[in-house]
Amino acid sequence: MEILSIYLQLRLKQLARLLVGVGLLRSLLLFGATVFTFYLLVKTENRWIAPIMAIVGLMFYHNERRDKAFLLLQTQSATTLFRIEYLLIGLPFILIEALKGHFLEASAVVVTALLLPQLKSVRWKTPTFPLPFLYKGGLEYLRMFRLYGWIYLVLLLLTFLGALHGNVQVGKVALIGWGVIQSMAYSLVSQRQMLANFLNYATFQKHLLRSVLWNVAVTCIPLIAIVLCFSFDWGSVLFSLSAMLGCLLYLWNMGMLRFQLSSSVAIAFYQLFVLIPLFFFSCFVPFLLIPFVLINGVCYLILKNTTRQLWN
Repeated sequence: MEILSIYLQLRLKQLARLLVGVGLLRSLLLFGATVFTFYLLVKTENRWIAPIMAIVGLMFYHNERRDKAFLLLQTQSATTLFRIEYLLIGLPFILIEALKGHFLEASAVVVTALLLPQLKSVRWKTPTFPLPFLYKGGLEYLRMFRLYGWIYLVLLLLTFLGALHGNVQVGKVALIGWGVIQSMAYSLVSQRQMLANFLNYATFQKHLLRSVLWNVAVTCIPLIAIVLCFSFDWGSVLFSLSAMLGCLLYLWNMGMLRFQLSSSVAIAFYQLFVLIPLFFFSCFVPFLLIPFVLINGVCYLILKNTTRQLWN
């Protein structure tokens, strides 16, 4: 039990360091996405979705963890530690299935958690896939998509599953969530001297707008297409257009903001209290896009005035 206590304390410390490294805003987004995912799992009528997600997730985690050999050398209870950890990770899925009365599916997750430590890891080379559909000028966006592209695929899948069950609201939530996630491309502070790489201020704005416009369109259109295919009405069309325009304004503002604010913390607070609420409500109230445009216009003029000396 002492070894188990030490191991769990170590895991909690690692989780705390991970959350600190990820940052407050991203941690809140991940927490919200987790809560929303479990809500969908509770509401879904398909019995196989939750256990399959749990089993695949546990198998992937066991296969990719790097401390198995170390723990096996350090303690004879390593296998027991693995089983307890996997049971704790799978506990929410087990409870979901048990509360629904799906005891066979819950038992499958338990058996998987108990048998996984006996399996050997499978190593494979992960190929690097080019992303030709993303505008090559937006290198920050390319980096963001390689980090969070899996979230986009999950949102796309959830949108499709929700639409199949007659709930297009899932797609609308996914569209808003992806709009916020895309802002991670411009969440780091950049030195104004980097703007000197452009011929002038107009060239920088053209580069930024072209990159943002293309990436927003390419990634949002599949989500919008699913929503409109299963619910083609004036409300869905208006929401989709408002969400795309709001996302465009959001990312354009972030692309300028990173050259104006001096810390990532300030950018995070600005997003939480200004951009995210404005983006969210503008998706449902299109008239709020007008103040969004005005805010971007002010940022445009301020950045132009403060960087004038770079091209003199």
